[in-house]
Amino acid sequence: MRLSYIPYLALTLALSFQALAQEKPDKADRPKNNWYAPDYLVVQHAGLIGILAAGAGYDFGRHDRTNVELMYGFSPNYGIKNTNHTFTTRLYYQSHPKPLYGGFEMSWLKTGVGISMTIGEQFETFFPQYYPEGYYIWPTATRILPFVGSSLGKEFKGSVRPLYGEFYWELGSSEVMIIDKLRNKGIAVTDILNLAVGLRLKI
Repeated sequence: MRLSYIPYLALTLALSFQALAQEKPDKADRPKNNWYAPDYLVVQHAGLIGILAAGAGYDFGRHDRTNVELMYGFSPNYGIKNTNHTFTTRLYYQSHPKPLYGGFEMSWLKTGVGISMTIGEQFETFFPQYYPEGYYIWPTATRILPFVGSSLGKEFKGSVRPLYGEFYWELGSSEVMIIDKLRNKGIAVTDILNLAVGLRLKI
C-alpha cells in the first residue's frame, strides 16, 4: 500500500518524541501468561510481509513496552500454487499509552525492525550462479524491514481478565528499497514507503 505523501511520517515522529519526553512509568504491567504462551495475537494487512499476515507476540521489558512477534503472511499470485508465503520475526518498542477519550489510549511511537523469509517461485534462498557477483547483498528471499508507526488501544471486559485491543498503523520500507533510493536519486522517498494496518489483542 504505497503513499504519495509523507506528512504523516513527520507528524508521527514529532508526536513520538514528545510522548517519550512526557512518559511516566505509572501503569502496572498486565498479569503475565506462562512463559510459553503468547501475550497477544496480531493480524496485519500489507507491510511487505504479505497481503494478510497473522501471528502471536510476546511483550517484555519495562512495563511490557518491548515486543517480539512471529508472523505468517501470504500473497496470492495466479492461484494457490504460486502463492508467496512469508515468515517474519519482528522486534519493536512501543511508547507508554496516553489517555484520550472514552477509555481509548494512544501510543504515539511504535518503531522497530523485522526480518522476513519469503518462499515463492521468484525468490531465491541462495544465490543462483546466473546473478553477477554483488548484484544482491543477500538472497532475494530475505528482507530487513524497518518501520515506525502509532497505535490506538482500549481495554475491554473479558471472561477471566480484561482484554486489551489495539488498532495500529505503520510506515515501513526494506533494506533493498532504501539502498535503491541511495543509489538512484530519481526515486522519490514515497516510492520506498509502505503503509500497513493491523489489530492486536492482548490475552
